[in-house]
Amino acid sequence: MKRLTNHKVAFFLLALIPMVFWIVVSCSSAPKKVELTEETTAHWNASVEKTIKEPERAAKVKELGQQLIDVSKDIQQDIEALNQKMITLNENYDASKEELQKMLGEFEKTRNPKFDQYRDIIFAMRSEVSAEEWKHLMK
Repeated sequence: MKRLTNHKVAFFLLALIPMVFWIVVSCSSAPKKVELTEETTAHWNASVEKTIKEPERAAKVKELGQQLIDVSKDIQQDIEALNQKMITLNENYDASKEELQKMLGEFEKTRNPKFDQYRDIIFAMRSEVSAEEWKHLMK
């Protein structure tokens, strides 16, 4: 078995440092938020037009897609608002467990109906398309 020289060990350690740094930075950075914009709507509409040839069904699925995008935006805004409230609460050393529970309870009251709406839209969309069409739309 070959013996490693000090130079080889040093070179290996120097090569390893940038990789470790990259891993630490990538793990500690915030995940990128998906922006739901007019481009999202345009992409959805183009997918629907490509997949569904009947104009009435395509129009219905496009409308449901827009509703889903709108509900998703609302959910995203609610989560961002909760995050800001949590940051503020965390900065307050004297904040109590009850304050946190109250904040989470308020979030739950707004979240649950929106998630129900999201679920209902998904199933309404699925009732308008075949399994094969759904597979193409979800790509």
